[in-house]
Amino acid sequence: MQRRAAAAYVAIFLVLITGAYAFITIAEAPEVGLENPDATLKSGDTITVDGRQYNATEVSASESSGGGHGGGGGVTYTAKLVWVNESATASETWTNNTTVTFEDATYRAFIANTSSPSEVTLRWEPGDQYNAQWVNGTQYIDGDLDKPDRQAVTVEEFIASSNNSSIQTRTLDVSGETMTFKGNQSTVTRAPETVTFTWTSPTENEVSFGQNANVSLNGVAYAAHFPTDDSVELKRGESAQQSLAASIETQHRFKERINGVWGVVLVGGTGLILLVGFAFLPRKE
Repeated sequence: MQRRAAAAYVAIFLVLITGAYAFITIAEAPEVGLENPDATLKSGDTITVDGRQYNATEVSASESSGGGHGGGGGVTYTAKLVWVNESATASETWTNNTTVTFEDATYRAFIANTSSPSEVTLRWEPGDQYNAQWVNGTQYIDGDLDKPDRQAVTVEEFIASSNNSSIQTRTLDVSGETMTFKGNQSTVTRAPETVTFTWTSPTENEVSFGQNANVSLNGVAYAAHFPTDDSVELKRGESAQQSLAASIETQHRFKERINGVWGVVLVGGTGLILLVGFAFLPRKE
């Protein structure tokens, strides 16, 4: 009687386990992706968004050790889009009695305390080997580096007694509205003890993102999805972002349900083994 009852329960467990496992094998996970994407990019491709061109310098995937492949786990997706701001500007400001670099040499700049100084005096700036020191606003250096004792002279005295043309004081005319500064056609802005040079300097800007990301390109919202390791799809609009997020949530719920069904298989299998084992235990008379 005991074994007949056990056989009936075994049949029930087998039906449950078989049904759960069959469901797992035939169930298809909902796909995460973008329907009718506006663009599919690979490394080297370009996309133009409202007049701004982006170059895809990298579209790739890398898998960390021990991670699973296929859109999750240990796979890291990376896309880098680069655009050039042709109208970007750069500037450099010189103030009175500070060191500046000009034509590959270091100088100390002296600028008059007037409303619109017209010139900058560039005085040679001694290197560390001259052991420069300031005393009461005057800069002293070791005038003779070959002698062990300090030969303190002012920088002005050293320059005046030197035949080296590279250290002679020079005057830079900054009276015009524009001038060539460090190879750039620059606008000159003057103020008391201050001169600022401003020029156009095209700069590269990078937008980086990963799998299933929300991206802003030139202020426009895009959803991004990697269908393969070396390509990324882009679809414009917040609605595309919301749709992608919804598909991710649907897939997440599906995985949770599958995990639950696996629980039925594991618990049922364990119960089945225990049931069979107890059924065949020897009976005590």
